[in-house]
Amino acid sequence: MTSTSEEDQALLDGWPQGRQQNADWRRSRDPHVHHGLRFVFYGRISTSGYQDLQASRAWQLEIAERLVDGHGRIVDSFFDEGCSRTRAWHKRPAAARLSASLADPQRGFDAIVVGEYERAFCGGSSRT
Repeated sequence: MTSTSEEDQALLDGWPQGRQQNADWRRSRDPHVHHGLRFVFYGRISTSGYQDLQASRAWQLEIAERLVDGHGRIVDSFFDEGCSRTRAWHKRPAAARLSASLADPQRGFDAIVVGEYERAFCGGSSRT
C-alpha cells in the first residue's frame, strides 16, 4: 500500500470538490441521481490462463470503489481481457472505446478511476 503525505492527501481531497463546482452544468437534473462525480472504472487482465477473470475484475473494481467513496460513484466500466499492459491503449478494445468517449461532451462521466495503475499503464512509451 502506498502512503501519501498530508499535503498530497489534501490535494487529492480538494480535487473532487473543485471539479464538482465546475461540473454543475453537466450534472443530471434528475433528483434521484447521486450528486458526486461520475466515474468510469478501467481494469485489465492479461491472460485468463494464469488469472481468474472474475476474481481479478472484482478486486480491481473493489479498490476503485474504495478510491471514489465519498467523492462520487462508478457509473460504467471498461475492462480489457487478454491485453498486456505494454499494449498501447488504442490497441486495447475497452481502453480504445474509453479513450474515444472522452471527446463526447455528453459522455456521462467526469473522471476515470483505475483500481491498480500497474494494470493500466506500463513504464516507457509503448507503441505495440
